[in-house]
Amino acid sequence: MQVAVLAFGVSLAGNVFAQDVHFSQFSYSPSTLNPGATGAFNGEFRVVGNVREQWKNVGDFSTFAGSFDMPIMKDLITDGSLAFGVNFYSDKSGDLDFSTTLASLSIAANKNIDEKNNFSLGLASGFGQRGVLGNSELQQWDNQYVADAGYNSNLSSGESGAVENFTFGDFSAGLLWRYNSDKLKLHFGTALFHLNQAKQKFLLDNGKQFMQMAMHGGADIRIKDQPFYILPQALLLKNGAQLETSTGLLFKYMLREGSNFADGDPETSVYLGGFFRVGDAAIAMIKMDYMNFSVGVSYDFNISGYKTVTSGKGGFEISIIYIKPALQTRKKKRSLL
Repeated sequence: MQVAVLAFGVSLAGNVFAQDVHFSQFSYSPSTLNPGATGAFNGEFRVVGNVREQWKNVGDFSTFAGSFDMPIMKDLITDGSLAFGVNFYSDKSGDLDFSTTLASLSIAANKNIDEKNNFSLGLASGFGQRGVLGNSELQQWDNQYVADAGYNSNLSSGESGAVENFTFGDFSAGLLWRYNSDKLKLHFGTALFHLNQAKQKFLLDNGKQFMQMAMHGGADIRIKDQPFYILPQALLLKNGAQLETSTGLLFKYMLREGSNFADGDPETSVYLGGFFRVGDAAIAMIKMDYMNFSVGVSYDFNISGYKTVTSGKGGFEISIIYIKPALQTRKKKRSLL
């Protein structure tokens, strides 16, 4: 069984058997980056939303992700806590709306090793669905193409029926290390997705899903006695034979210093910078922190060989994060959690 539609073939290669959904603003989509990031923030709870649209002149390629996570049972682990999260993403590709949807629950154990170092081990499990949402009459097959004449819908496809949707289980795990001081913040994480390598019943005779490995890191470096920060970030993804490398830099200017206390004012900052996804895209980004919200906007400029098809148009992306401040009093000192 062979598919003759280009957009359908691209979505098949890009979403099922190669790379999973992911965002240019990878550090601001924790649920799709690392299960170990569950609860890894300062606050009572966190809500995250990510939206991505790309290649609009080729077809509908859109991705949405949302998550909620919070620390719980802070007294269960000495100098640490358990955290749980609820995660969801939906991805549609091409004219036939090739769709991937995944909903999962995550749990992580966060442990303060000392005043500045924290480790987090996270697990995630859920269920996903893949298939074609577009009308079966829109599905075009190679048997319906005639040399020198093109596509003829009156010809039989030779197929037994329309492509059917299917569901599968999904399990992932990740580890995250964080370092936090007044002048420097560091983090490094690694994660494995699709540990169970669920069977994919779409086209390839129940072939297994590839396991994906992610390695990511970054820093938040304050320039001495100045309200300026430098934020380098990097991501390495490996999925089967596919390898993706993204690296970049944001410059941050703090307009107002924030407080970690419940009665204090939140930080206000602006960011400007960009990223480079090797062999694929150059990415420009702006971001702002205000009233416990963090909003980032980025655009991918396509530099790959596919730019001929897309006329050089890339992807537009928005990230929104809200963190409720911890109910901390001024008599209580620091915690990474």
